[in-house]
Amino acid sequence: MDKKTGDEKKKNTKEKKKAGFFKRFSRKPLWYRVFMIVSAIIIAVLLGAIAYILHLMSLVNYDPGTNLPEGGTTQPEFFATVENPEDYTDLPEANSVVASEHEGDGRSAAGIYNILLMGLDKDSGNLSDTMIVVTIDVNNKAIKLTSFLRDILVPIPGHSRNQLNTVYRTGGIKLMKEVFAKSFDLCIDGYVAVNYSEFTKVIDALGGVSVYMSAEEANYLNTTNYISDPQYRNLEVYTGVHWLNGAQATGYSRVRKIGHENELYDFGRTTRQREVLTALYEQLKSKSLPELLGLMETVLPLVTTDLDPLEMTNIATKAVAAGVLSSEMEQLRIPLDELHQNAYYEKMLVLDIDFEANTEVVHKFIFGDVEEKEPETSKKNTKE
Repeated sequence: MDKKTGDEKKKNTKEKKKAGFFKRFSRKPLWYRVFMIVSAIIIAVLLGAIAYILHLMSLVNYDPGTNLPEGGTTQPEFFATVENPEDYTDLPEANSVVASEHEGDGRSAAGIYNILLMGLDKDSGNLSDTMIVVTIDVNNKAIKLTSFLRDILVPIPGHSRNQLNTVYRTGGIKLMKEVFAKSFDLCIDGYVAVNYSEFTKVIDALGGVSVYMSAEEANYLNTTNYISDPQYRNLEVYTGVHWLNGAQATGYSRVRKIGHENELYDFGRTTRQREVLTALYEQLKSKSLPELLGLMETVLPLVTTDLDPLEMTNIATKAVAAGVLSSEMEQLRIPLDELHQNAYYEKMLVLDIDFEANTEVVHKFIFGDVEEKEPETSKKNTKE
């Protein structure tokens, strides 16, 4: 028997088996046939959805902390020293007592996820000039933003005391998590970092954001270089709601020399940053599922995170199921006005804060209480 005859026999056998299967299937009750067809369709859709979710997650720049930021330890520690120290002799010397360091990974609680959002200035060697802890509380259907000012003087394990925004540049996300745990007794469950230049692209991908600003702020943005692209320094000068593109919104979120809501310098800037994030959040909520999926294709490659696809899917699924996305954002800024003082330290202007009091404020805002002590077993980077 030649090969051709053998192949024909195999083909005929397959066709007979196929015909037999359909014949047997057609004899089944109608309800059974409908059930099997619907089940097959559902399974196919679920498999397709899972495959697409994994595809989206694969677009993110995943860094679990094994890599230091660009330059890493090859670059010297950064100190934001002032040019004329004699101009600041009226300021007190920063408290020489190091903040009481907490043990473990920091406080955490089941159903509450604290994600550190960082805006990085790549030109400065990845100083994290924006640090906002985004709290997703599925227990109480809440989402909260806590800004930590960049000039807070913190103890840094293995290094000199320095401003908080230098920690990531010095030792990456592992060192940043250690500082938050020791100084604020707060467990950071994951982080998302984006460079300011990429943040512009994120906002443009969303179509811009709506932000309320004063005429003074609009004029300042038009006459300085905070808006990186000169062609967009064309804001209408009035007090009210402005629609900003990526370059304009990024510039607005970085302004620190113009007052905002009675707050000056970095205090005003962190308020602007939370406003822009809130505006982004509102934009996302207004998008349809197909629009959101299209956005993800553009936005995800611009961010870096230590959350793997399974962790991201788990948090997102719980947040959606709990109805977190329908809630309004709550906001906090650390340090509080009455819990810090401007100070001078090693030729730097810093915020000398009351760590214990500010930590109590953070815990009450995020966890809802300050009196109950978490058991040692809860001080792990795990969730139920």
